[in-house]
Amino acid sequence: MELHIGEAFSIDPGYLVTERSAVIGQSGSGKSYLVSVICEELAANDLGFVVIDTEGEYTGLSGHENIEVIDEIEDIATDEERVRNIIEESQKIVLDVSETDPKAIDKFLGIVYKVATDKFREGRDRQVPFLVIVEEADIYIPQRGRALEILQVMSRRGRKRGLGILLATQRPALVNKNVLSQCNNVFIGKLTLKNDIDSVRIFFSSLDDARQLTALEPGQFYVQGAIADPSFIKVRQRKTRHGGATPTIQRGTESASDVTSHSSVRTAQDLDKAEHMRARLALDTTTGSKKVSYISFDETRVLKALISNKKRKHLKFFGTNERVSDFNLLMAPMFSVCVREMKKRLIGTRFNDYTVLIDAITGDILSPDGVQRRSKNLRLLEDLSPTQLKVMDFILGRSGTTYAKLREALPDTGVKSSLKKLEERRLIGIKEELYFSLYDISYPKSLVSESVDGLKLSEGRAENENVIKPRLSKPKLKGLIRGLYPGCEVTDANIIYSPVLEVLYADESSRRRVRINALTGKILHGAAAPRSETAVLAEAEGVKLNDRK
Repeated sequence: MELHIGEAFSIDPGYLVTERSAVIGQSGSGKSYLVSVICEELAANDLGFVVIDTEGEYTGLSGHENIEVIDEIEDIATDEERVRNIIEESQKIVLDVSETDPKAIDKFLGIVYKVATDKFREGRDRQVPFLVIVEEADIYIPQRGRALEILQVMSRRGRKRGLGILLATQRPALVNKNVLSQCNNVFIGKLTLKNDIDSVRIFFSSLDDARQLTALEPGQFYVQGAIADPSFIKVRQRKTRHGGATPTIQRGTESASDVTSHSSVRTAQDLDKAEHMRARLALDTTTGSKKVSYISFDETRVLKALISNKKRKHLKFFGTNERVSDFNLLMAPMFSVCVREMKKRLIGTRFNDYTVLIDAITGDILSPDGVQRRSKNLRLLEDLSPTQLKVMDFILGRSGTTYAKLREALPDTGVKSSLKKLEERRLIGIKEELYFSLYDISYPKSLVSESVDGLKLSEGRAENENVIKPRLSKPKLKGLIRGLYPGCEVTDANIIYSPVLEVLYADESSRRRVRINALTGKILHGAAAPRSETAVLAEAEGVKLNDRK
């Protein structure tokens, strides 16, 4: 008995059905095509298996007379007798879980393991070899985040119970390394991302050998393990319909049978269900090693942003096969600052208490929704003394001024020494006795308009490496507020976090990393660069003319 997997390549099923194996390859490499060929061979040899089909791409296997496709896993997730029959009768099952809660998958696999354990205890003669195939393994046993613990148990103890596991993934870098390293057999197709190539480096004798993966054609795989000596193979053409193929346009009278080769298979470019599940796992704040308070966000808005950014037409330098390749939830720090503002009145003094948000990295003041910056480049002012801040504020408020006007407006301050310090710091310049800012620095004139009282916060958890550390200290924050807003004092300041989804879009030759604000679903762009010398001088000339009027 042999499984004819590729052109001039067959394997002993005993090395596959009860072992730990992995099929790895990026989108378009033929990964799911290879898994389908393996399923066809198992069915032809009356060997039992179940496919956890995350995207519904294995429904085409229903064309095989021995394979059954089931799209209601809930019906059998708690039916131990049904699962026992599946294993004992070596049934061939494809479970379409594209619309299924992972908890139901966990329950089903738990029963599979229990039945296999019971048969193991009944004696070796009662055991029946059975293979569990898991698509999109990075969703269920990720390197970080919540995993289905039962899969890790199966990978460690399933072999003795006659239970094999075959993991399929596009992103080996995201799969739990302990599980991946335990795989005795690997089929590795085309990979181009450095992190993915590094993650399968353990299966190669040198990095140069691993880099050969970038040149593989669809349907070509590097094979290694108990099933074969290290070699490259070409997968045979499958017999059933490929449920994961993108429809292709037929030319002239060309028949469908002429274009069924897996070398032409490409994945759809919309945000598919597997990407949705990975995104939701990335946005999950129920697990992690650090407890955080963050601004509540709308998950649906973030997912829509992933789709819209993926379809941006002006990014013509990216290939047509660009897809969402990686997700990472970052927690960007900000200060929730309690401000007490003193307002002098004809009779007595009035105090206003309110809360504002300030970016703990840049020092910029944020709008009430915690998203849009109402100030720019305030980090340049954080080390200034109160007097220097007053002088800088006067210059910025008038796009430039003269020394005489500064002395008139600020008679009791050390204007001359402050101007010298500001020049030394290269924050201001002077031309024909006119002082002007060398940077585009702006901020609202009143803090009370930026009040975020009633801001909705949530408690969650995040991985330590995903929580960005603040750069701005509380003492500098207090000095900045006091200097720019006379009469305002910081009574309290607490760190909270704004969730940011970092996304890697990639195709076969290019990749781009984008950060999406989870609060609005909008793309985050870098801070504005300082003005060029030409722009500064041109503005200074304009200010000078206005000053003469």
